[in-house]
Amino acid sequence: MRKYTFLCLLFALLTQCALGKDLRGELEEQMQIQMQFQGKSFVLTLENNAAARDFYALLPLRLSFSDYVGKEKIAKLDKSLSPQERGEYDPQSGDFFYFAPWGNVGIFYAKQPPYKGLVKLGAPKAEKESFITHLKAQKQDFILTIEKYPSRE
Repeated sequence: MRKYTFLCLLFALLTQCALGKDLRGELEEQMQIQMQFQGKSFVLTLENNAAARDFYALLPLRLSFSDYVGKEKIAKLDKSLSPQERGEYDPQSGDFFYFAPWGNVGIFYAKQPPYKGLVKLGAPKAEKESFITHLKAQKQDFILTIEKYPSRE
């Protein structure tokens, strides 16, 4: 019986690997957030990494965002997130990120070069251009509400 159970588990694991599925695939599907600011709402899909899971566990949040270098909006987190497991990534407009050296989160609205310490947390699920345009239009500091999507309440 023990050998049979082991073989069944091994078969299930090999099947998932062959299909390219991560054992945390179900969790990844659940990791979507909604950002609301200035009367607009956008859904982002989070990455399947430790920093994104840590961030997701902090929700809901209300963060004060401000402009930084005319390319991104940033906000300070009260708690540090887990460090990145992989190397640098190539940031894109619309990316939601964590900058480990400063402990802040941000959203790029212009292309940025790769930089050590940047961790991609997620990206818009749809309406990426509208999301970027709306961010760029925010000239003053603003409050952004972030919650799990769909809301579990």
